[in-house]
Amino acid sequence: MRFCSPFDRDMAADGPPAVFVRSPEHEWRLEADLSRDGWERLGRRDDPLVPVRRPSHVLVRDRATGFVSWFYVTSLDLLLDHPRLEHQPYDSEEACAAVHDRLGLAPVVDALP
Repeated sequence: MRFCSPFDRDMAADGPPAVFVRSPEHEWRLEADLSRDGWERLGRRDDPLVPVRRPSHVLVRDRATGFVSWFYVTSLDLLLDHPRLEHQPYDSEEACAAVHDRLGLAPVVDALP
């Protein structure tokens, strides 16, 4: 995996659970707002949850628009109970890439495969 900077690489390897998005150059970059949103949602639950590190490549679909994005998360817990997004994790980067590529350049779908 290629990262935008050593900071992003180190955060993915050893930092707290976080969400990463791909740059136009297909490099992974920490997405602080999405990461913070996940942590805050988990803390507001009736049973507050600390995210467990389980790195995964994930396709994420916006329920309102159908637009699909490819995220790398170091904890799937950060996507739990998201009010706008549904997600589908994959066993590998290659598996996620294959599905993402099949969806086309501007992937808008009614449901995740």
